[in-house]
Amino acid sequence: MTIRIHVAGHLKDYTAHSVDLEIHGAKDVLDVIAQLDAKFPSLRDRVLDEHDKTRRYVNIYINEEDIRGLDGEATKIRDGDVIYILPSVAGGKGTLSAPEEWTR
Repeated sequence: MTIRIHVAGHLKDYTAHSVDLEIHGAKDVLDVIAQLDAKFPSLRDRVLDEHDKTRRYVNIYINEEDIRGLDGEATKIRDGDVIYILPSVAGGKGTLSAPEEWTR
């Protein structure tokens, strides 16, 4: 059973800059994270909190479905699933304004 994982944003700093990964034989999301952490120590701490819940600034999708709308970290994994682990994007400075040509 092969599961593909895509890691984005600053989280790739914890996967030796690999963004596309594969694991085999995971049963649920927690197992996926555990297998990734075995290969890339400290990734787990960036994705999960001390209660094994996804940190609020991290989003995990299975085949484009947010695990928060499924069974969370207990969501079962099937052969061929694609998992996306994405940090939230926030911040910035200044104000947002439309280009002048849009306001005419």
